[in-house]
Amino acid sequence: MLWLQFMSGLQSAAILFLLAAGLSIIYGVCHLLNIAHGSFFMLAMFLAYSITEKLSSNSDAGFLVALLVVPLMIAIIGILVEVLIFRHLYKADVLVQILPSIGLIFLAADLVRGVWGLESRSIDTPSWFSEPVAVMGAYIPGYYLFIIGTGALVSVLVWFLVNRTPWGLLVRATAANRDAALGLGVNARWMFTSVFGLSTWLVGLAGVLILPLAGANPGSDLDASVDAFAVVVIGGLGSIWGALAAALLIGMVKAFGILIVPQFTIAFVFILMAVVLLVRPAGLFGKLS
Repeated sequence: MLWLQFMSGLQSAAILFLLAAGLSIIYGVCHLLNIAHGSFFMLAMFLAYSITEKLSSNSDAGFLVALLVVPLMIAIIGILVEVLIFRHLYKADVLVQILPSIGLIFLAADLVRGVWGLESRSIDTPSWFSEPVAVMGAYIPGYYLFIIGTGALVSVLVWFLVNRTPWGLLVRATAANRDAALGLGVNARWMFTSVFGLSTWLVGLAGVLILPLAGANPGSDLDASVDAFAVVVIGGLGSIWGALAAALLIGMVKAFGILIVPQFTIAFVFILMAVVLLVRPAGLFGKLS
């Protein structure tokens, strides 16, 4: 049972990392708090559901198509939102930045209600992962292992992209000192747009991966936003590796907290956040300004 809960915690951590890493990147580079981040997550789930249902004669193929296509669709939507709305607000006050995000939250919620209605939507777990897998004497759902493996692979790819590519060098330079980077000729518009595209691609991938387990639910954007902000606050705003560490902590707290006091599982997350902020106000990997 404990080993199963540990694997469940890793699965949850993988989704949380994909969900929160993008939010942390946006803040670190663009200095923008996008509270509508969860709306992209919700849209990804419903788009993935529709694509899978369109190919209902072969749900496995439908899920694979959704896994490849939906994150790209969400990335394109994110790029359009950045170009049309947020590009004009980077130097604005925080409250001015938040107002369009609130509008996006209501717009996405109305879009979901208008197109998919108020009912939850779900799909079957792909048949490739329908059988449990024996790991160290315990039978683990195969789909858990797929999510964990995908999360690990994407985290390595993000590390490589940020630390071993010219684009990543510009991202790190802009995050460290935006004014100096711009003074050295960094194309701010291209940089911010590409960061938004990567961030929304990550959250779109998280939405597709979680669909067979949790289903697509109207209102899931709020839960996703709360989880994402909890991760970035605990890990430190702007830190990708802080997001990874915080996702692992929260995933384990949720997995084992439900064994101890199920009704207080969510409370455990906020207790963890309070403890971390008391010890390190900037978060685990954050820096005090």
